[in-house]
Amino acid sequence: MTVWTIDAVLALSPDSASAAAGQSLGSPRHWTGLGRSERALWGLCQGSGKNPYQARIDLSEPAFKCSCPSRKFPCKHGLGLLLLFAADAKQFPTAPQPGWVDEWLTSRQDRAEKKVEKAQTAPDKPVDLEAQAKRAAQREDRVREGVAHCRLWLDDLLRRGLATAQSSGDWDRVAARMVDAQAPGLATLIRRIPSAIAVSNQGETHWSARTLCLLGRLHMLLTAAQRLQELPADLAGDVRTALGWTQSKEEALASPPTADTWIVAGQITEEDEKLKLRRSWLIGKHSGARPLILDFAAGSQPLDTSIVVGSEFTGEVVFYPARLPQRALVKSRGDSVPLSGSIASGADSTIEAAFDRYAQALAACPWITQFPMILQNARLTRSRERWLLADNLGATLPLRPSFCRALQLWRLVTACKNGPLTVTLEWDGESALPIGAFDPTGRHFIDLAPRWAA
Repeated sequence: MTVWTIDAVLALSPDSASAAAGQSLGSPRHWTGLGRSERALWGLCQGSGKNPYQARIDLSEPAFKCSCPSRKFPCKHGLGLLLLFAADAKQFPTAPQPGWVDEWLTSRQDRAEKKVEKAQTAPDKPVDLEAQAKRAAQREDRVREGVAHCRLWLDDLLRRGLATAQSSGDWDRVAARMVDAQAPGLATLIRRIPSAIAVSNQGETHWSARTLCLLGRLHMLLTAAQRLQELPADLAGDVRTALGWTQSKEEALASPPTADTWIVAGQITEEDEKLKLRRSWLIGKHSGARPLILDFAAGSQPLDTSIVVGSEFTGEVVFYPARLPQRALVKSRGDSVPLSGSIASGADSTIEAAFDRYAQALAACPWITQFPMILQNARLTRSRERWLLADNLGATLPLRPSFCRALQLWRLVTACKNGPLTVTLEWDGESALPIGAFDPTGRHFIDLAPRWAA
């Protein structure tokens, strides 16, 4: 059974409001009828109605069920129950499962078995190869037109100069045009440019260099897209992925698996009005591999809760085909368990070593937008108005301005008072975003990631 921490539970929150409400319910005074079995937790929480809400948790995933009317998963009662368990498991005596818990677990088991049975017995639906080829050709045409349109717009922008780019209002329009052309990767790159320009309003003197770097990266992708048929197969595949083509799970599952004990070294959740995205960075204790596990959820649908930040599990991971294997799937796994030792053997010993890996990654795939760094012996320092992370040789990394304005900065400040840490970072080519840290023993994890950043 997973040993839960407060940070790991809060990482399951669908939004900041649910996290705050769950924390307010993570106290014994709100609960009666608490209990636990090998598989489940349960409890009764008195709400505004006559009858208390029945909250139950299947710890094998985990999965949540509550009798309250909330459409959020997990709701504040489920979060409060698991937060209470993480804070003081002794509040939950081992007991026989109540009927309302037993019925729910049984129904879950029945649905799982029926799903497997249906998958095994359902006849294979014939694939309409002609229709499939027609749809693929239509998308190819749309993307080709989108690339040509973007190239003309970019050439015109560069002719007018960066100074006029500061006042340009075309970014959203052109990005939306790329989405319509089914090239969302281009839209993402374009939307990053006005953010770089906006830094000039904050007194930053090097906005032009960063903006030119992003424009250069966009130009390189457009040039590669126009020469797609001439590129080696693996590079052409990376270009298509950068443009926004998705890779099927079957492609990853066909790759040879990497077996290891995997530490969930950092996790960050982002959301907009329609979609939530969670990035989980793993590191293999023996292989040193750093797979990225992506999880998506639309609307009010819950994200996957099986990958618990700050824990480890033994299993197999398969990578999607790429020149720079990074995105991956967990093919098989055991239970999440507490960290059993330091991750220093797979971490970057210095910032120079981290940048050596980054340079190799860029050489393989110039369009990567997030790169994992796991830096040993990191300490927080300050130069003028900027917060930095320093290694034991005195080299430094600038921290993301948004992080420096958030409460997570002060969690890192507090943690660093006890000595150097091993810190998990996302590097975007300009600044580092800390998303997790480990104390010198490697057994205590500190969650630093903004959970609900738009």
